[in-house]
Amino acid sequence: MAYQHYDLKITIVGGGIVGSSIYRMLKKNGIEVRLIDPKVKRPFPSLIHSLLLKEKDIELAKLSLNFYKKFNVPYYPFKSYTLGKISPSIVDSWISAGININIKYVNWIDDETIEAIGGDGLVSIGSLIRYTEKIVYHSNIFINKGKGFIKINDKLYESNLIILSAGAWSKYLVNVKLPVKTYYCWASLFLSRKKEVGSNIIYDYVNNFYSRPVIGLGLPFAIMGDGKVIEATPFQQNICIEDKNEVSSRISRRLGEVKELYTSGNFCEATPDMRPAYGKIAENVYYIGGFNGYGAEVGPGLANILVEEILSKKEDTYFKEYKLERFNEYNDDFEIGQEPHEL
Repeated sequence: MAYQHYDLKITIVGGGIVGSSIYRMLKKNGIEVRLIDPKVKRPFPSLIHSLLLKEKDIELAKLSLNFYKKFNVPYYPFKSYTLGKISPSIVDSWISAGININIKYVNWIDDETIEAIGGDGLVSIGSLIRYTEKIVYHSNIFINKGKGFIKINDKLYESNLIILSAGAWSKYLVNVKLPVKTYYCWASLFLSRKKEVGSNIIYDYVNNFYSRPVIGLGLPFAIMGDGKVIEATPFQQNICIEDKNEVSSRISRRLGEVKELYTSGNFCEATPDMRPAYGKIAENVYYIGGFNGYGAEVGPGLANILVEEILSKKEDTYFKEYKLERFNEYNDDFEIGQEPHEL
C-alpha cells in the first residue's frame, strides 16, 4: 500500500520487540523516525513464536511471522507436542491456519499428544533488536494539556508523534495512568536425559510446563518453565522464585530426572484481560503494550496494525478488540491471570 504522509516525524520510546518492529516498518515507508531506548531490558536471544493460539491472536501471530520473513529475522521451525484436553474448536482453528495436526502417541513423552508441524519455531529476537538503530537515553514522556513531549535530562522536546512501547517499563515512563500491572516471568535451562527435548517444543497442560530447545542441535538441553506469577516492578532486585523446585518436580513427572543449570527471567506487562492493547493516550502519543508474555508471537502483528493506522490515518475496525479504550473503566485491583498463549 502506498502512503502520502511522509511529513511525519515520529519518536519511539522503547527498543524491544515491538519498538524495533515499528521502527523498521516506519523506516521502510520512508518516515523520519528515531528510536530512544531507555536500555531497560535484556532480551532472550530467541523466543518461541507459535500459531497455536486462540481466535484473532492467531491472525496477529501470522502477521508477526510475515514481519519476521519480510525483514529477514532468523526463524527456526520445530515440531511441537501439546498434551492435555484442548477444545476441538481450538484444534480446528489451528488446522484452518494451515498447521499440520496429528493426534499420536509419542514414545519419549509416553503419552498421546497433539503433534503440530508448521505451527511453532524459535525466532531470533536478539537479531531483531540488535540491528535496530537506537539512541540510548534515560527518557520519559511528559503529557501536559493533552499533548506529549519527550523528556531527556530534564529538558522537553517536541515530536509530531510519540509511540510508547517500553514493555513493563512503560507505566513508569509516562505521567498518565496505564491499565497495566507488571510481573516477573522466568524460565530455567535444564539438562535432560531425553535428547529429544533439544529438538522439539512441548506444551504440557497435564503437568503444567513448557519446554523449548536452546539452539536446536538435538542436544539434551532445553529451556523450561511455567511458574507462578510474581507481581513485581521492573526495578526490583533479587526476585524470590518460591516455586522453582515445584516446577522442576512437574517437569520430572513427564521427562524423568532433569538438572537445573541456570535460571533467568524478565519483566512482563499484564492488562486486566491479559491481552495486548494499543491506542492514544494523548493527542500525539500512542501506547502499545500489555503483551503478557507472548510478545514474540503477536507483538510485530499488533505493531503492524498500529503502523497501518498511523500511515493511513484510519482506525482499524477488524482488530478493534485490542484497542486501549476497552479499559476506560477498570479497577487497579485486578489480578494477573493466565497468559493468553496458555490454553
